[in-house]
Amino acid sequence: MSITGIQMRSSKYQSMTVTLGGTKDNLTLELIQDTVGFYEIGGKSGEAVAFITQIDKALMPKKSGSGEAIDQGAKVYYDAGTGKLTGISGTLCGRALEAAGANDTTILVAFNGLAVA
Repeated sequence: MSITGIQMRSSKYQSMTVTLGGTKDNLTLELIQDTVGFYEIGGKSGEAVAFITQIDKALMPKKSGSGEAIDQGAKVYYDAGTGKLTGISGTLCGRALEAAGANDTTILVAFNGLAVA
């Protein structure tokens, strides 16, 4: 299954307001300093928008390919190079709620972009 953004599967989330430094699309993962999150609604440079940092359950883009399988309950990381989640390395941002195979392009996670490694 391929998705172009993030599918929020819970209404329970936390966010912070950020001022955009450039144009951003909604539901796009990004790293701001040490915090991983995604924009609830995109916008243009200078606009203040919600940057979601935690959500109980979301289907998110996952890096695919050899060695990219993620077991249920495993830590997931944000890969700044691809803008996707991986089970290998990067910035810790949650746990897998379901297993995902190496060639899967999405993963269901409990997302916590405020996690400390």
